[in-house]
Amino acid sequence: MTADNNALLAVTGDYYGARAKGIVIRNGKLYRDTSFADICVLFADGVMETYTKTEFSIDSAMERRAYQAWSFGPRLLDNGKPIEEFTDSVKRKNPRCAIGYYEPGHYCLVVVDGRQPGYSVGMTLAELSRLFFDLGCKTAYNLDGGQTAMMIFEGKPVNQAYNGGRQCSDIIYFGRK
Repeated sequence: MTADNNALLAVTGDYYGARAKGIVIRNGKLYRDTSFADICVLFADGVMETYTKTEFSIDSAMERRAYQAWSFGPRLLDNGKPIEEFTDSVKRKNPRCAIGYYEPGHYCLVVVDGRQPGYSVGMTLAELSRLFFDLGCKTAYNLDGGQTAMMIFEGKPVNQAYNGGRQCSDIIYFGRK
């Protein structure tokens, strides 16, 4: 996918193809509007916001010109503050992939390897939340991790994905002109 999209930098997306539920907006087009978890929206003006399932309104998001939306989660910061307790079923240390937001056009991508004794054990969601807080992000969102967690820069893997990694249905990338 990185080569097909002429990506300079890419990370795992939300792996929307692995399930039938979840908000999916790509390049301003709504593909699926059934929410099941926290949602992250990147608007056309570069603003990125996260929502709980109950806070989110698809009508409001589309009215504000949602450009991309991801459904994996959970969100990692609450009003800019770290979250210490998560109800997510994958709370233990794991490989992680997440996106953070500073201001329009300024984002932070983090991939954490894990499940590899002697190399990396991964992070808990609370540790990942604290990392984005320490990095100064205003909001942050957990993407698909585990064996899928991967970062590619200039066509080459940056991290050592668990068990060699696996294919997924989507990526978040920054391209070259």
